[in-house]
Amino acid sequence: MHTKILSIAAVSLCMALTFGSCNQKQPSKIMTMLCDDSFENVMEEEISVFEYAYLKQQYHVLTRYVTQKDALDSLFAGSIRTIVVGRDLSKTERSALKDKYPNLRSMKIAVDAVALIVNPSNPVDQLSMKEISEILDGSTTNWSQLQPGAPDKRIHVYFDSEGSGLAMFMRDSLLNGRPMGPLVHATGSIDSVLAVVQKEPTAMGVIGVSHLTKDLTLNNLTIEERVQRLVGDTLAVNGEDINNRMDNSGVKTLGVMRYEAIPYKPYQQNIYDGSYPLTRPIYMITTASPASVGGKFYAFVTGVDGQRIIMKTGILPARMQVTVVELQ
Repeated sequence: MHTKILSIAAVSLCMALTFGSCNQKQPSKIMTMLCDDSFENVMEEEISVFEYAYLKQQYHVLTRYVTQKDALDSLFAGSIRTIVVGRDLSKTERSALKDKYPNLRSMKIAVDAVALIVNPSNPVDQLSMKEISEILDGSTTNWSQLQPGAPDKRIHVYFDSEGSGLAMFMRDSLLNGRPMGPLVHATGSIDSVLAVVQKEPTAMGVIGVSHLTKDLTLNNLTIEERVQRLVGDTLAVNGEDINNRMDNSGVKTLGVMRYEAIPYKPYQQNIYDGSYPLTRPIYMITTASPASVGGKFYAFVTGVDGQRIIMKTGILPARMQVTVVELQ
């Protein structure tokens, strides 16, 4: 058996040095941000460690998890200073915002994988990119069209919401912007997508992979132990442990084939080497002053420890060199 270990090739500074001097007087100790709801699990870990690091300063991050469209609209309207979404600003958008907000910054913070999930009783284990496209646009409507022995039942596809980053990514990358078919539905949240797939044998859900690879043992730890697990332990991540979380999540994750006949699941290793085809970038965008709480949180997430947290959630950090070591 080969155990794949992914590690970040960087040395994390001690907590005190990483977060620097926090004695400067801030205009506010609270920041508000909007985040694509498919990235909620990762961002909650970032927030918990950041607030612990700034415990004496009593800094807090208030986050609402919304659709990508709502997050971008709020940024352009000036009602919010920091967002996390599945795309960067266009040249036109950046130019317009820069005129109003000279502190505008954006950075790619992660590479996320889009997971296709079905009920464990469904005999289908894999889909090609062509088959996924045809399911989404309504050309393929029945599981029996995909393989012998599959149920003669309609394929109902579930997203979190119509304007979510996941829905927009799948529409733009697989359908070239064309509308999705009549059997594609929005449930309102990632949790409800999971609930539907766990209940309905013929449903297919589309979610961010971090919702399948979340380390549930963190819930049983004190905040000190949680921080130690996320940023204080070894830089290495055991890929087999993360894969097991996905495989024991209560749903079946489908393998996806690009052009070759080999299906790949959205394991961290396959995100890293590009084998899994359904991946998307995650960006953090802010207009906050670097000296503000929002500016400090942006620096944290894009820095060493923020990237280490992303690594341990099962997706890929965008700002760290990653190496793979196989253990016999």
